[in-house]
Amino acid sequence: MKVKMFFFIVFICLYALFAALNMNNVSRIHFGFAAIENVPVFLTITISFALGTLFMLPFVFTKKKEKAVPADDKKAMKEAKKEAKMNKDIYDSNVETTADEFKI
Repeated sequence: MKVKMFFFIVFICLYALFAALNMNNVSRIHFGFAAIENVPVFLTITISFALGTLFMLPFVFTKKKEKAVPADDKKAMKEAKKEAKMNKDIYDSNVETTADEFKI
């Protein structure tokens, strides 16, 4: 917990330094129908970051819904898994047999 706090304080100090160094660095933001004059660059970056974070949050905290699989597909999936397991067992036994043949 102390490490997180330390890095948070360092981050805030670096951000304050960035803001202080860019107070005089201003830009004009155009929205197509209107423009805002003399907006500090650090403010533009901060607002963009905050909006990106807000728009991302629903995707982070919602679970992906799995599609409902019909009963026929479930049965086919179980059979495919059994067949794959049988094929793997056959392959493993062939590998062991081949390995035994090549022992000196």
